[in-house]
Amino acid sequence: MTFPIVKTTDGVRLHVTDSGASGAADPILFLHEFAGNYRSWAAQVAALCDEHRCITFAARGYPPSDVPANSDAYSWQRAVDDAVAVLDALDIESAHIVGISMGGYTAVQVGLKHPERVRSVMAVSVGSGSDPGIRSAYLEEARIVADQLRARGTEFVGRSMAEGPSRIQLKNRSAAAWQQMIDQFAEQSADGMALTILEVQAKRPSFHDLLDELSTFARPLLVVDGDEDEACLSTGRLLKQTVPACGWRVLPNSGHVLNLEDPALFNDIVRRFIAQVEVGAWPERDPRSKVTLQFNLESEIAVSV
Repeated sequence: MTFPIVKTTDGVRLHVTDSGASGAADPILFLHEFAGNYRSWAAQVAALCDEHRCITFAARGYPPSDVPANSDAYSWQRAVDDAVAVLDALDIESAHIVGISMGGYTAVQVGLKHPERVRSVMAVSVGSGSDPGIRSAYLEEARIVADQLRARGTEFVGRSMAEGPSRIQLKNRSAAAWQQMIDQFAEQSADGMALTILEVQAKRPSFHDLLDELSTFARPLLVVDGDEDEACLSTGRLLKQTVPACGWRVLPNSGHVLNLEDPALFNDIVRRFIAQVEVGAWPERDPRSKVTLQFNLESEIAVSV
């Protein structure tokens, strides 16, 4: 494993890990969530690095990457540019991108903005705050979290978030993994996370407002959600219905941090998805599979029941 430092187009230094086989198959770029960091992917890198070159990095605002003090240094567009900058610095022409939550959003946007750099996208627990029905509440929550980070610090906010309705599943699966998530959150920069949630999370456009763009998504996409991660389910369905080559997998009795809840299952999903893409077996959706209510020549409803 190597730990290169990648300098972005605006001079921010990103801490990168580069592990595993370099020539066996296309590399995998892992993008972490808001409440995680590059170490959140440890179980995936350990399991997959014999088959793939595995790349992780700490997003700007997350030590040991730089933590810019200026709010203008943070945006969802910057997050997309940073992912591409990592690929450029490591001379990677294209990669499979696996992102969770905030990282999943970035992964989809990389696929939209730079399809030539992407072999496939696996977007996990993606779309919090996108549903129009909860968007205003999500934006208010982002402001409150930023205030709490600055007033009470990462240790307090991390434990509060870990007790939330989409993360308690991890505690029930593995108290040790849940505690490690809290401990790693506590080590982050309160200012970096506050700027991230205000400037990246709260200002990114909702996927529900990007239907025309998403309908042109040109790469294989697998969306994976937990069935108890209710803030993300409507976006998972939206992506399935809109992106031509999108599959949607919903895991039972599961929450938001699926890669931590059941690493072995998660790794198998990654492995199987990429294997299908590598051999050209990941399909676009047959338009005949989309349900329409209409009458055929015999006046029977042409819809599956």
